[in-house]
Amino acid sequence: MEIPADLIDQIYEAAAVPELWPAVLLQLCGIAGAHAGALTSMDASGLAGYLATDTYEAAYRDYWEHGSAIDNVRLGRSLRDYPMAFSSDLELCSEVELAADPLYTRFLRPHGLEWTAGTVIPVPSGDMLVFDLATPAGVGPFRREALTQLDHFRPHLARAALLSHRLGRRAAASQAAAMQLVGLPCAVWGRGGRLLAANALFEALAPRVQFAAFGHLSFADPDVDRLVEAAMASLGTAAEPVVRSVPMRAVPDAPALVVHLLPVRRAGGDIFVAAEGVIVVTPVAAPAAPLTQVLMGLFDLTPAEAKVARGIASGLDVQRLAAALALSPETVRSQLKAVLAKTGTRRQAELGLMLSGARPLPGPQ
Repeated sequence: MEIPADLIDQIYEAAAVPELWPAVLLQLCGIAGAHAGALTSMDASGLAGYLATDTYEAAYRDYWEHGSAIDNVRLGRSLRDYPMAFSSDLELCSEVELAADPLYTRFLRPHGLEWTAGTVIPVPSGDMLVFDLATPAGVGPFRREALTQLDHFRPHLARAALLSHRLGRRAAASQAAAMQLVGLPCAVWGRGGRLLAANALFEALAPRVQFAAFGHLSFADPDVDRLVEAAMASLGTAAEPVVRSVPMRAVPDAPALVVHLLPVRRAGGDIFVAAEGVIVVTPVAAPAAPLTQVLMGLFDLTPAEAKVARGIASGLDVQRLAAALALSPETVRSQLKAVLAKTGTRRQAELGLMLSGARPLPGPQ
């Protein structure tokens, strides 16, 4: 067949502008007689991101929220039997298998879709990019003739998707490099906590920060490691953008630090970056702003909790602090308990020691 030159141009434009991929997917749907199309990024933990036509969005959103870790046997079979071509689900699985496949029974057919076809493109990082097409219920499965037509475009699709992926990885490295310019240790992590990029200042935090196997990050202090892992998990489930801050105790010849974890709110076209969040590390030093405001910003403390933390850092015990703030000791203890939880410290003395890097402090207000 004659390959439309304008579609090939659009494919390569989408490599540089990922927001154009849905338009490319719609044209592929027209060639194959499909109703819905998606381009997905898969990693070891499952679906890492996707771009979909409007007709596939509801099914993929449902899959993203409730089933992205479900095993998809068609990926491995496609790489084995059709490594350089599009293939249909019935070429990879029997009808009996598909009838029991939760990806079909739970996420595809309830959304009015019935049969799928696609192709898998491995990338150097070990992830996979997948072009996925689906037909509506009642239309019937994909014909081999239609998939053969798609095969004419596959080399262009593979090159463009790989280019998008490489540009995305470079974008993650650029984020870390930008923080280097302003003197901040920074790292970018992806799905499952896998490290994507880190600047030299962040790498210099070793051995307090450790680079573990399979690209994962860990901290020498087990309490910090636990809190950072929990913070990473919470960033992925929060409905609104949040920031988590975890304190690191001072060690000989090195100051106390605060590890800030910020979510990456990605546009739909950013699936190739695969970044879930950014870690920025700041030293605990004497603040220019009032300490109450600093504590509220660092650890998400309420104004009342920040005043309690400030008083503890000034060396006051609960009784004296309650008198200074005109509160009952029970109220101060309750607020102190919340402060300990948010700052990752266990005892009043530990909180005071962690905040001592912020001295000199005036007396309590």
